[in-house]
Amino acid sequence: MEYLRLFLSALVSTIVDVIGPLRRPKPPKLLVVKLDHLGDVVTATPVFRALRQAYPEARIDALVGSWAKDLLSGNPHLDVILTYDSSRFARSEESRRGRRNRFRLMRAIGAHRYTHIIELRGDSWTLLLPFLSGAKHRVDRGTVRLEAWLTKRMWAFGGAPPGPEPVHEVETNLAVIQPLLGPPGSQPPASTASTRVEVFVTDADRRALAQRTRVLGIPDNAALVVIHPGASWRPRAWRPERFAEAAREILDRYPVHVCFVGTTQDADIADRIAILVQDRRAHFLFQLRLMETATLIERAVLFIGSDSGIVHLAAACGTPQIALYGPQDPRRFRPWSARAIVLHKPVPCFPCKQNVCVVPHNPCVNLIFVEEVMRSAESVLGPPVEARTIS
Repeated sequence: MEYLRLFLSALVSTIVDVIGPLRRPKPPKLLVVKLDHLGDVVTATPVFRALRQAYPEARIDALVGSWAKDLLSGNPHLDVILTYDSSRFARSEESRRGRRNRFRLMRAIGAHRYTHIIELRGDSWTLLLPFLSGAKHRVDRGTVRLEAWLTKRMWAFGGAPPGPEPVHEVETNLAVIQPLLGPPGSQPPASTASTRVEVFVTDADRRALAQRTRVLGIPDNAALVVIHPGASWRPRAWRPERFAEAAREILDRYPVHVCFVGTTQDADIADRIAILVQDRRAHFLFQLRLMETATLIERAVLFIGSDSGIVHLAAACGTPQIALYGPQDPRRFRPWSARAIVLHKPVPCFPCKQNVCVVPHNPCVNLIFVEEVMRSAESVLGPPVEARTIS
């Protein structure tokens, strides 16, 4: 089904590009469609910067799920953020809309008369947008992914050496918009140095967080280690007991406060960890808004978390991090940051489709041990306090 959607998306782009030159010229107005989850939207943020540099005077809007609106609210490269909760991507119970209402929403979006549709990931309904808006040009993920898929199959059919390594999502997103930026080679290649994922925390966010942390007894100058123990698919998440053990060791070795973050859906994880980590410097903040979480992570000296959207948020904040990966391929989905340490132990069933774990009692992320995390933490935080030479 996924490749059928990619094929249909590529077909729509071909049709739009054929009829586009027949349409009346208009000033460029761009719509970027990215209905995906939090981490996927973070990996799309370099696209907004690149488009703004290429089209400094154009209107550039984004169509995202409502869960990502706050993430992009302060992005200076975007003019308007539109929301559409596709049932394909919604993880919480979405509002019930009939087909007529979905079409009505697509028609309202099309009424903005966008000249360019950049579909990084949409659904069957967003395929209508270029026709409803009268777009002259459409670029899409389907075209890029199908080209990579066909190249891989051709290598396999010919018995030749394997094709290139899997491409990171940031690179895939930038490849989608390459036709809008100029001929291949006219732009520098994607890298963590030349492109970056980003989130824009405001001074008001920082002041609000400072008030909240003071109430918790955290001094303004305290060093923070933020830990996110949850994951949208539980087999991605490291055992709560191991997060608790790592937190205890960090609290024993360093003069820091440890803040656990997550959503209300992670309440059971929070309860298990709270029993095991009883320290006045351990804090549980599982009801923060997204930008409050981003502000907390921005302030931290270290972030530790399982593979989730929050590890990508930490990358966008520029915070040093330790990311624990299991079923997903870090080559495609690792945090896009030179300050990220990714721990991963491949197993025969890796990468998996993430609909069922064949070893549910011990998912592969648990092949990572606390000792490895602590060695990585020490590389960021330095030697434990008791091991430092005091002059």
